[in-house]
Amino acid sequence: MSDWRIGVDVGGSFTDLVAFNTRSGELKIEKVPTVKADPAVGVMDALAKLERDWGVGGGDVEAFLHGTTIGTNALLEMKGARVGLLVTGGFRAIPQVQTGSQPRPFLLFYHRPEGLVQPVHVRDVPERVDKSGEVITRLDVEATRRAVCALRDDGVTSIAVSFLFSYANPSHEQAARRVIEEEHPGCVISLSSEIMPRIREWPRMSTTLVNAYLEPVLTAYLRSLDQQLAERDVTTSQRYLMQSNGGVMPFSAAIRGGRTHHTLLSGPAAGVVSAAFLCATQGFRNLVSLDIGGTSADVAFVEGGVPVEVTQGQIEGRTVYAPMVDVEAVSAGGGTIARVDSGGLLRVGPDSAGSDPGPACYGRSGTEATITDADMALGYLDPDYFLGGAMSLDPAASERALMEGVGKPLRSRSPQEAAWGIVKVIEVKMADRILALASEKGISLREFSLVAGGGAGPLRSAGVAEELGIA
Repeated sequence: MSDWRIGVDVGGSFTDLVAFNTRSGELKIEKVPTVKADPAVGVMDALAKLERDWGVGGGDVEAFLHGTTIGTNALLEMKGARVGLLVTGGFRAIPQVQTGSQPRPFLLFYHRPEGLVQPVHVRDVPERVDKSGEVITRLDVEATRRAVCALRDDGVTSIAVSFLFSYANPSHEQAARRVIEEEHPGCVISLSSEIMPRIREWPRMSTTLVNAYLEPVLTAYLRSLDQQLAERDVTTSQRYLMQSNGGVMPFSAAIRGGRTHHTLLSGPAAGVVSAAFLCATQGFRNLVSLDIGGTSADVAFVEGGVPVEVTQGQIEGRTVYAPMVDVEAVSAGGGTIARVDSGGLLRVGPDSAGSDPGPACYGRSGTEATITDADMALGYLDPDYFLGGAMSLDPAASERALMEGVGKPLRSRSPQEAAWGIVKVIEVKMADRILALASEKGISLREFSLVAGGGAGPLRSAGVAEELGIA
């Protein structure tokens, strides 16, 4: 009988599976490396391991629920699609100017986050609609056609369209979509009037750009996953993807497109919902949720037993309008790479070694020092019992990578000294983000406890809690 509900989370380094039998209450857990080239393969590996270890096959699955950090990681690591942008004539500079503000008022050398669209791929076309939706200048279809053809010839695979006041009258954006469909079949199209049909020029454009940047990545993954699930006889119609607000949407809705920005915090949202569950069952009122995976760390608050939610968020400085749990993503996971910059300062992140090649200690040709290598050198990990005993680690490889990438440039006396520097930098970085987020929300951390999740969460929890002065 189909009595098993399966939850799968695909992270940047590992894929985790939990199977729950709704009749008997049995709970089974599997963990396998994420396959970056096709993360769906990692999901299949986990399902195969579940069947091999416990005899739970595809036909036994009642529901398949999925959380993924694929979108988050693609944004953190800048590995999305090549995006083009169509804007109203005369407004090409909006992606560079944005709102003209900065995070802190006296930051003299502020650098904005790297743009999701290159300036050469921003094309303005003659058109204008006023704030009430009245057409002032009709869309120049031929100019739009020339712009689309130029973007196509430049290798753009996803186009965002964000015209002024399109939320009041979307007809020009819809006409632009028809031109794109004619001249660039197969191109992913994101219209701001559909993605975020509301006032505020830059937030609407930014959200549309995020959707355009990530949608090809997510939909390609979901199509591959859907096909491979069918091949493993997981034919249940209850296939759901976690949304940023802690709810779910059917796979079919996500694949149709236009909702990728709603899944940006798909994986992290599940961790926050779990923290709220702990509040309800274990007597906590207020919790800081710290979910650390292989690529990123996610910080959120549960206040009075309820996750703090927002209608807009900032992911690495990028504005996204969508209902979401209030999660701050930091490029500080177990696979995050540490290096010394040209000024002689130790930097940790934002890029990650993932699971392939992974940290140097994995023995898969990885040569750059990561947080996991630092943990290995400090004795926090058992080299003979990693991944439930399914994988062994190479301590010597960690020490070599630490000395080459960090120790020698900083003149460290040992790999352990270099490793300790990496750990302290990352713990302070996480604590700073938690404090900043708490200050923005008017939250006093004296009333909170820290709950850590994710594969690397327990390794950092004590140090971060000490930095914050909480339990």
